[in-house]
Amino acid sequence: MTMTEDQFLKTMIETIKYDDYEKKEEMLTILRNSVIYFDKTSSFATRSWQYWENIDLRVPIPLLKEARNLQKNLQDIASMVYIETDDYDFNQLNIKPKPIDLDIDNYKEHDAFFSEIKDTIIQGIRNAKYLIWCAVAWITDDDIYNELLQKRNNGIQIRILTSDEPSNSRLLKNLCDNFEVVKIPQWGENSRNRMHDKFCIIDLEYVMHGSYNWSRNAMSNNETLATALDKDFVKKFADEFMFLYNAHKHD
Repeated sequence: MTMTEDQFLKTMIETIKYDDYEKKEEMLTILRNSVIYFDKTSSFATRSWQYWENIDLRVPIPLLKEARNLQKNLQDIASMVYIETDDYDFNQLNIKPKPIDLDIDNYKEHDAFFSEIKDTIIQGIRNAKYLIWCAVAWITDDDIYNELLQKRNNGIQIRILTSDEPSNSRLLKNLCDNFEVVKIPQWGENSRNRMHDKFCIIDLEYVMHGSYNWSRNAMSNNETLATALDKDFVKKFADEFMFLYNAHKHD
């Protein structure tokens, strides 16, 4: 049995994802943005008529330093994933720069969570490197608020769409004082209609969406959260976010 280069990369990602590894999130970020090439050498391995095969991990240039620091960890996983054949055996994993003009299909990953949802949301926020756009009806959870505040202090752009109503008032002033917030008023008969979205976009690459409000009460409910690392899919949420943002920014 042999694997394609794409299968090898996917297997490395899934191996890390479902086990407990030190620097797990850092390794996942590197692999999800990298590509793999097999380098079949002409150097003899330890068995007769068997050659060494290297795994070239092509990493985006901004992630090269971090990848080199984690090279041993990544090599150990590559060695475990590698399937030896009669012709080739695994030699080593090489970290190399990914050509900036290489047109590779984006890696896609979808998942669903029915427990530990708050922890998943917090980890998603912590992984943000550039921006966080969240459209969440109720935001009253201090822990999530503090995670957002830490990210803002690190220079991350944060935009928030949330419902303007008394039941969401607990942290609303703090949110408005510290972030770019658009409050969406209730409307319709007796003002019963409301903004009811619950999604968060990270770096225009990753989205978390589902039934879970960022509230203290949500932890006691049966809730769902879906996540997606899928640029085409995330774009749909980003378009909806911008539609709501522009429609209500002057309310």
